[in-house]
Amino acid sequence: MRNKKQIFFFIFFVCSFIARSQTADDVIRGYVAFIGGEQKWKAVKTIVCSGTYNYGGMEFPFTSYAKAPNLYRYIVSVNGKSFTQAYDGRQGWRIDGFNNEKEKTILKDRKATAMANEADVELETPFINYLKKGHTALLEGMDTANSQTLYKIKLTHKNGDTATYYFDSKDFALVKKRAMSKNTEMENTMLDIVYSDYKLTGGIKTPHKISCTSEGQKILVITVKSIKLNSPVADSFFKP
Repeated sequence: MRNKKQIFFFIFFVCSFIARSQTADDVIRGYVAFIGGEQKWKAVKTIVCSGTYNYGGMEFPFTSYAKAPNLYRYIVSVNGKSFTQAYDGRQGWRIDGFNNEKEKTILKDRKATAMANEADVELETPFINYLKKGHTALLEGMDTANSQTLYKIKLTHKNGDTATYYFDSKDFALVKKRAMSKNTEMENTMLDIVYSDYKLTGGIKTPHKISCTSEGQKILVITVKSIKLNSPVADSFFKP
């Protein structure tokens, strides 16, 4: 028992020392470098991503389109039906063919950017130039998960939304995001979004597997199979 206590306090001491030797800006700079750096991301104007959603054991193909700075559209389709949701920089809309909807529903305020896959609408991570974007970041210390030592940063967005991000202390990869769900169907539900299988495409690094869980229950697994950068996508594609 004494040895276990000694090990615990040693780990606690080491983690505390590491946390004190870093700042939020240090961790954020490490993360931005890990994903390719600011200049590489500034050169990306569109991202077209395709893969599969596994929802409750059922798998659906999806395609998402993101255009700088904050245009977004994703489409999930199967058996001749599809669900589409988009944001054109001013307002959002969706049409749910799975529920036999024929007309587009206009989404306003925060609902306009509340995507079903909990993705941020902006093409680039909110951590790039986060201060200029009006966000604030606070390093809350260290945590551990699956034998990884993680930096824990709370990001408060300009609009007041908050989320806690966990970064690997070795390479600064984003491992997990914890935040209240933005999806209206899961309002006031705390979600853990785990990012893994990072791959390099055109100089930027993105996760190719994203798992969403709530209270230990897996809700959604997103597997990315293809990413295309800077394919031409007209602004009109995102409009209602």
